[in-house]
Amino acid sequence: MKNLKMIKNIYLLLIVCSILVGAVLLIWPQMEVSVMCKVYGAFQLIYGLGKLSGYFTGDLFQLAFQYDFGLGIVSLILGFVLLLRTEHIVEFLAVCIGIFMLVDAALKIQTAIDAKKFGISKWWLILMMAIMVAFVGALLLLAPFETGSILVRVLGLSICIDGIMNLIVVMSTVRSIRRGREDVIDIEL
Repeated sequence: MKNLKMIKNIYLLLIVCSILVGAVLLIWPQMEVSVMCKVYGAFQLIYGLGKLSGYFTGDLFQLAFQYDFGLGIVSLILGFVLLLRTEHIVEFLAVCIGIFMLVDAALKIQTAIDAKKFGISKWWLILMMAIMVAFVGALLLLAPFETGSILVRVLGLSICIDGIMNLIVVMSTVRSIRRGREDVIDIEL
């Protein structure tokens, strides 16, 4: 249980950092894209390690962390590519982040459906946020942006929304086994 609490706290810290990175991009869209690639690449490496560690926790519902093994590996790969191949990836940054967000949104839609089956009351909030993330991810893939500052702002928005979605998922679905048993006892009484 201590391990789960520690991982949940690490997750919350990573999510807050994600939201802050997105907010920085919204506020300062003039940031050079290559610098943004390196910062976001480093963040993806840390985020990927957090996802991998989350996968191996003892979460009762197994909803928040159920896809973290795959997403952790994808985050690590994306982080390495952004750091090591920055000059080549700058042109495709929006596409890379758009694809990552669409995959994350699709998995969170499935998480929302599973959360509904478990009787988690905020399943609809997870679903709404996942649809918003999917919309912004699709926007990154499909909409051509005339200026770099608009692209950076949309990237910032997408990172913020994705962070908020992950925050809702973790806060709504992560339960320890001890608390789960207490909930069952309360229902039976």
